[in-house]
Amino acid sequence: MNGLQEAINKGETDPSCVGRRVVLPSSFTGGMRYMFNNCQDVMAIYRRFNYPDLFITITCNVNWPEIRDVLGPKGLSPSDRPGIVCRVFKLKLDQMMKDFKKNKFFGQTTAGILQDEIVLVKSFYSIKFP
Repeated sequence: MNGLQEAINKGETDPSCVGRRVVLPSSFTGGMRYMFNNCQDVMAIYRRFNYPDLFITITCNVNWPEIRDVLGPKGLSPSDRPGIVCRVFKLKLDQMMKDFKKNKFFGQTTAGILQDEIVLVKSFYSIKFP
């Protein structure tokens, strides 16, 4: 059986008979294998450079003036133009990373990981993207 409606019509009550199993490759962003590989990478860097002292999370605020200045005059909401919201977030994230690395906001960095959250050690930074 392929479809859920077909199974219901035939009176099938065992969900294991419906559909087929799909194994996602590690290149599929957000999949279990992808997350496992990222975790292994992070652990290898932690083993080499030590664990972080700070854990920093940054979120996007759709009420940032940079976003409102672009969307407000056109009568648009942030959900109408998610690309603009993403660009502003990326610009702010890049500036923050510049402060951390080049301006040595938290001291000298010696290693890094780019992911969803930002993790900082005296000599280490880690960042995660959504």
